[in-house]
Amino acid sequence: MDKFVRDCKKFIKRLRVHHYIAFAVVLGIGVFNAVTALSPMISQKELESNIEKSFEKWWAEEGAAQFRTVGLSDDEKTKMQEFVQYRDRIISAGKGFDIDERKKAMRTEFREWWEIGGGKEQYTREHGKYPTEKEFERECYKYIKNYTDKFLRYNMAYVPKDGELERLTTSWLLFPSFASYLLFAILFLFAYVRLCERWGVPITAGFFLLLAVTGGPIVGVFTDMSLFSHANAERYMGASIALAFMLGATAFDHNKDDVPAIVRGIAVMGFMLDVIVNVFVNPSISTATAVASFPAFGLGALAGNKMPKRRKSSSELRKDALETRMKQTAQRNITAERRVKTRMQMDTGFSEAQKGHYDAAKINLCQAMTGMLQEHPLDTEGLKKLAERMVSPNLFIDVPSTQWLEWGDTARSRMCYEAALELLEKGLKLEKDAKIARRALFTIGEIRINRKIEPEEGVKRLQKVVEMDGEDLLAKQAKRILEKAGV
Repeated sequence: MDKFVRDCKKFIKRLRVHHYIAFAVVLGIGVFNAVTALSPMISQKELESNIEKSFEKWWAEEGAAQFRTVGLSDDEKTKMQEFVQYRDRIISAGKGFDIDERKKAMRTEFREWWEIGGGKEQYTREHGKYPTEKEFERECYKYIKNYTDKFLRYNMAYVPKDGELERLTTSWLLFPSFASYLLFAILFLFAYVRLCERWGVPITAGFFLLLAVTGGPIVGVFTDMSLFSHANAERYMGASIALAFMLGATAFDHNKDDVPAIVRGIAVMGFMLDVIVNVFVNPSISTATAVASFPAFGLGALAGNKMPKRRKSSSELRKDALETRMKQTAQRNITAERRVKTRMQMDTGFSEAQKGHYDAAKINLCQAMTGMLQEHPLDTEGLKKLAERMVSPNLFIDVPSTQWLEWGDTARSRMCYEAALELLEKGLKLEKDAKIARRALFTIGEIRINRKIEPEEGVKRLQKVVEMDGEDLLAKQAKRILEKAGV
């Protein structure tokens, strides 16, 4: 938890003014979408409430009495039927705020006018030809569009069929669903922060706005295909195309190691989630949007691979240098603290041993040995002295043979051969397993011969290895070393 808090604080410190501006813009877009989407619903709910209240008042004061006067029942069924008719009269008068319901009613109205009210005759006079069903659909579409354009969520959206290019500048501010907006808010800010570090604010914002505005025509190309032609008259909203581009650029860089695996994973998974939402949650045109998102993602990946990184400002370079020095200083301080702690454990361990507290001595000395073997740079003399004192027969601590051998192998890998021999010899004396003991014999012999530390003793150790089993790989290696040593 503490690490998470530290990481959050570190991230917040790296934020600049433009990051907060981007966050405010994204939040503002969310508020705007909520207001434009919910306002008609709220107004419709208020209207329904007012209709119900006015009907109840009329029914109580006049309606029920009128039914009884003419000898009709005023029961609940009759009241409900009358309420439905009362509500339909108000809604059909154009006072409703449910846009989809109003569009259906307007289509019915236009059909009645077209067939009965002289619509066909008027069209014939104006155009000089008798209209077909295709002309009816076109004129009905215009009639309904004049109504829907009064609402921002229709007036600002781009419709490929209409080709009103000025709406491209506003269509990306609208989102077809809450899920789309939520994904956009999270993924856009994620990609924006990453790309601003690589490209800078002007290029990142410029690419996003360019793809946001051109997203409509890109989707329009796909709606011209027979597979998506049914969606040609649907509204295109959102910034899925621009978002796909940014995520593609975030996931790829010409230097692969500069993009952490978790960042690439978030970018790719975020892109797929946006595609899934467009296909299964949003209106029908979003299926074409989902398909168009794939080439946009690929274009972003290409840009990520080819775009050079921005040059850091002098202030950023100074800050990076300062952070590097601070890290180095902190690392040196940590290393020094660990060295002091290791030597304190060593002193405490020998002190406890002198008092006869062998369990406490064992714990402290084992930790001291492990700590000293991990130091960088290695204190060779200190390690050698510690090993000599710990293997002394006068120090009664019960350390397993495998631990002595492990310490010996580590000391050998750190090239402190004198300490390694002390530890390996101690482990060998205690080891009961013949295979482990034979491996220790080989290691001791190899060190003594190659490093010329009492090589005659090394020869004896390797000869013992061969004597125990002269046919395996270990024996062959021992024989090779013996041959080089002239034995």
